[in-house]
Amino acid sequence: MAPSAPVAILTGDLVRSTSASPAAVEATMTVIRDCATRLGPRSDFTRFRGDGWQLRLTQPGECLRACLLILAGLRADAAALGCRIAVGIGEEYPTDARDLSTAMGPAFIASGRALDRMKPDRILALGDLPATDPFRQLAFTVAGELASRWSHSQAEAMALKLDPDSGAEDRRTNEAIARRLGISRQAVDARLKAADYPLLDEMMLAFMAAYPAASDHG
Repeated sequence: MAPSAPVAILTGDLVRSTSASPAAVEATMTVIRDCATRLGPRSDFTRFRGDGWQLRLTQPGECLRACLLILAGLRADAAALGCRIAVGIGEEYPTDARDLSTAMGPAFIASGRALDRMKPDRILALGDLPATDPFRQLAFTVAGELASRWSHSQAEAMALKLDPDSGAEDRRTNEAIARRLGISRQAVDARLKAADYPLLDEMMLAFMAAYPAASDHG
């Protein structure tokens, strides 16, 4: 079976889900599924084993933005649990199925292994494949560390700033976010700066430049 164009596979599991209520687990999965929907029509999402999930991105360069969007959405929702996410960038074996439970390929293997090997205090990891290198892996580690420090209010602003499904670009301006949150633009500026958005934005742009856009499957 011939491999496909490179994709990004996100594999995640929920933090402290075994001690959480079923309602908290469902609320968390709802947030992740909603983020997946916002990432585009081919961002296939599949849930595994109750507290695990996978997401396919046909544009590999969007992987860091997707991870940060999910982390921001979860931190902004008081009912949601935390999550750890590992990413594999590489080939998959083509299939017509949107369900990822039977999908295979190097990107899936790298993503799953990266999650298994992730240190307990980390929330983001990039798998080891030819399409990655230690510096990109370090960028994921740093981005995860910065995201782990977000407050609820900072995450609210980040979730809106990172939303790719906002329709028009001006809906992601700080003025538009301020209107959505009912606060001043200066307050939004302060929240995004405290959340390290300027640095994270540079990192996201670097990933988008590093991985050329892949055409949608099928």
